[in-house]
This record gives sequence, structure tokens and C-alpha cells, in this order.
Amino acid sequence: MIRLYLKDHLGGILFYGFTITTFWIVAGLYAQFRVEIIYATSITLTVGFLFGVFDYMKYRTRVSFLQQLNAQAMIEECLEKLPETENCEIQMYQDLLHSLGDSYRAYVSQEEEKYRDRSDYFMMWTHQIKTPIAAMHLLIDETDAPEVKEQLFRIEEYVSVVMNYLKSDDITKDFVLMAYDLDAIIEEAVRHYSSIFIRKKLKLEFTHTNQKVTTDKKWFLFVVEQIISNALKYTETGTIKIYAVNGSLMITDTGCGIAPEDLPRLFDKGYTGYNGRINEHSSGLGLYLCHKVLYQLGHPIEITSKVGMGTQVRIGLDLTGL
Repeated sequence: MIRLYLKDHLGGILFYGFTITTFWIVAGLYAQFRVEIIYATSITLTVGFLFGVFDYMKYRTRVSFLQQLNAQAMIEECLEKLPETENCEIQMYQDLLHSLGDSYRAYVSQEEEKYRDRSDYFMMWTHQIKTPIAAMHLLIDETDAPEVKEQLFRIEEYVSVVMNYLKSDDITKDFVLMAYDLDAIIEEAVRHYSSIFIRKKLKLEFTHTNQKVTTDKKWFLFVVEQIISNALKYTETGTIKIYAVNGSLMITDTGCGIAPEDLPRLFDKGYTGYNGRINEHSSGLGLYLCHKVLYQLGHPIEITSKVGMGTQVRIGLDLTGL
């Protein structure tokens, strides 16, 4: 802090030193080194030192206060707590900050209104699209077109992801935390994808956990469904296993695996990676939402994978016996 003070007041300090030095040089040139001059110089130096100490204490208080405001990173509170000043230049800076604060608030309000409009539109769209989807289900049920049914099923999935994405900004308000039967949640997720398991002739190895998990059922079910959906999407032959070990839920597959360079960014919003670029229908939102939901629920998630050898997803849970 002292070094910062000296740097900010370097001009005044140099001028003060120049004045004292000039005073002594002139006295030396005229051979006037008398007691009075030494006495006056001592008083000047003492007063200057005391003034410097006092000014430094005020400076340190102001800087510490501004550092605390900066650490809060709350514009409204910072503007309200700015200290009063009689310095015209500082007052002009404060007026400028208040003007910038007003502009910032107006910008934020405008962007929030735009965001609400977009969210309302897409939420309305996701609800409206359900009607033609339901009608298409009725029409398809009258025919034997499994591939068409699967594509329609995928459309429903994408609509579900969009709806949950729109709700994800404040999902904690939607949580109902209770102790749920973990096996019941897994079985519901598996039933949801039973037709795809059958069509792709993939084997499912589900080892019952006989455990309860404290979570939100709707959102945890969404996560499990997303992970199973990814396993089905990228697995052509082999087995998908679901089991619990060491307080964690494990979902593994024998699919194509994930490239090492993609693993660190799997949970980034919109990131699709190599597999996603091959599968052009990937949105890059599924795992992002899974990570966001599980973080809010307090469940850690970890994904390990090797290309050509499948993927393993681990979700940390606080499990209790039934």
C-alpha cells in the first residue's frame, strides 16, 4: 500500500523535495546557514512528514474501501456506497459512474425482456408441437412402421430437451427432494427406451440396487434417460449395463467411445465433439443439462471412455437401503 501511495503522489513528493533542496542550495550560496534556517527547515520537514502520514492513512482507508466494493462485484451496492467528496474531479468521476450504472441497468432490463420473450415463445412452441406429435402417434399406430415410430420418438426427446433447457435457469424452484426407489427410476427410464433396445437388438444388464436415493425424481429421471439415450445412440452392438457400486450409479456401454480430446469439454453447452459432428442431429445440450441438474442436486458425474471400447458414466449418490 505504501508503494502504491508513493506512486500516486510522486509529483507532490518530488516538488516538496525540490523546494527544500532549493531552499538549502540558496542558503548555501549566500552562506546563510544559521540556526534560524535549520530550525525552520526542521519544522517544515516535521510538518510535511506528519501531513504525509495523515494523508496516507486517509488514502489507505479509501483504497481499502474501494477494494472491498470491487470484490463484491455488485454494481448497485458499489454506487450507493461511494464516499462523499469535495474534490471536483473525483465528483465528476462518480457522476460518470452513476451515468454508466444507469446505462447498465437499462441494458440489463432490455436484455431480460428479450430473453423472457424468447423463452415464452419457445415454451409456447414446445407445448403446441405436442398436439401434432400426438396425432402422428395415432396415425402411425395404425401402420407397421418401426423406423418412423423411432424418428417420432426422437422428435419427442428433442422437444423434451428444449423444454427442460428453458426451465434450467432456475430449476431449484422445481425440485421436490425426497427419498426415492432408485430401481423404480431406472426401470421407468429403461421402459421409455424399450423399443429402441429391441430394434437395435442390444442387451441390457440391469442389476437391481435395492437402494433409495434422496433426489428430485423428475429431474433425476431426465438425467438417467439422457445417459441411456446417448448409450443407445452410439452403441450398435453389445451390451448396456446399469448397476450401483460404492455409492454410485454406473451406466456403461460397448459403443464407439469418446475421443480423449473431447472428454474435458463434454459438459460444455453446445459442444458436440467428434461423435456429434458425425451424428449431425446432436444438439450438445443433453450432457450440459445433465451436469447442470446433477450439480444443483449435489450428485457428481464423471465420464470415462476409450475409443472403440465404450463409455462409462458414474453418478455419485447418497444411497440408503430400502
